[in-house]
Amino acid sequence: MVSDLISAQASTWGKLFSISRSKKIGSAYLFSGPAGSGKEGLALKFAQLINCKSGFSEFCDGCDSCLKFQTLQHEQLNLIIPLPTPKSSSNTDIIPKEYFEALNNKSKDLFYKMALPKANRILIQSIRDLKKKLYFKSEKESGRKFVLIFDAERLCSGQGESGNALLKLLEEPPGETTFILVTDHKKMLFETIISRCQNIDIPCLNDAYIYDWLIEKQLSEVDADILVKISRSNIHNARMLSSQSIEDIMNTIEKLTTTVIGKDPQKWRNFTSHYSRVFNSNQLDFDRQLNLIIIWLQGANKLRQNLVSGFERTGLHSRMTSFNEKFPNANIYKIILCIEEVKSLARQNLYMPLILLNMLLDIQELIYE
Repeated sequence: MVSDLISAQASTWGKLFSISRSKKIGSAYLFSGPAGSGKEGLALKFAQLINCKSGFSEFCDGCDSCLKFQTLQHEQLNLIIPLPTPKSSSNTDIIPKEYFEALNNKSKDLFYKMALPKANRILIQSIRDLKKKLYFKSEKESGRKFVLIFDAERLCSGQGESGNALLKLLEEPPGETTFILVTDHKKMLFETIISRCQNIDIPCLNDAYIYDWLIEKQLSEVDADILVKISRSNIHNARMLSSQSIEDIMNTIEKLTTTVIGKDPQKWRNFTSHYSRVFNSNQLDFDRQLNLIIIWLQGANKLRQNLVSGFERTGLHSRMTSFNEKFPNANIYKIILCIEEVKSLARQNLYMPLILLNMLLDIQELIYE
C-alpha cells in the first residue's frame, strides 16, 4: 500500500520528490490537510527518501537506512506524538508501553493512527528530550535528522508551553535537521510556528483509492460502495466503519442522531455521561463517534441540494428526508461547525459533560433557527 499511497497522492509526492532532488531540504515543513489523507505516511516516506543510501531516484526499500525506516527504528528519525501526562512530575520516563505498541502498528500500516489513551497534548518534556537528542553528536550517525510531530496542533494545547519550546528550535534549528509538523487542524497552531514552516497542502484521498483499500480488506463490493460514500474521503473513517457491519453502523448513527435532534432529557443525560467516559478513555474513538453525526448531517444536506447522500441503500435515507421536511430551516452547516468545535475544545482538556450539554442545546437552537 506504500506505492499505492504515493500514486494516490501523486501531485504531493511529486513536490516532495522535487525537493529531494534539489538538495535544498528545508529545516521545517508543515504537512496540513483533511484527516485521513495519508499525511503521516507521506512524511515518513519523505524522510526515508532523503536518507536512502542507494542513489536511486526513489527510495530502494533495501538499503540499511530504508530497512530501518520501514520499522521506524532509524537513528535519524525522531517521532513525537501526544502522550498522557505522567502521574508524578519527577517521573522522567514519560513514554508509556502503549507508545511502543502503537509504533509497531504504525510500521506495519502507515494509515494506523497512533492515539494513546488520555493523551491530550504534546508534553513539554517531549520537546526538552528532543532538544538534548538533536544536539547530541554521534560518530556512527549519518544522513539527515528528521523530527516528525504528529497531531502537531496539540503543541498549542493548554498554555502552549510545548509550542513555545519548539518555536525556539525552529528559530535556530540544528544543522542537517528537518522538522515536519503534521496536522489536520492548521488553524490551531500558533502563527509564529506556521510562519517558520514551508507549507505542504495535502488533499483528501480519492474515492477510488478508498474503495480499492476496502476491497483489499475483504469487504463486499456493495458494502465498500456504501462505506466509500459515507467515509467522506477519510481513510480513518473507512477503517473504523469497516470494522463493523453495515447494520451496526446504521443503528449507531440512528441512535446518535435521534438523541442530538430530539429533546429527551434522559437520552441527553445518557449521551453526556457515556461520551464523557469515551473521551477520557479513547479520544480518537470520541472523535469518530461525533464524526458519525457529521456524516449523517452532510448526507441530509446533500439531499437538500438534490445530490446523492450516500445513504440511498440504507434505512437512514428516509430519516434524512423526514428531517429535511420537518426542519426545512435547520442550519445544518452551523450544526456541523458546532460539533467540530466540540472536537476542538476536547483538545483543550476542558470539562466534557458541560461541553456536550452545551452542544446539545446549541443544536436545538440551530434546528429551529
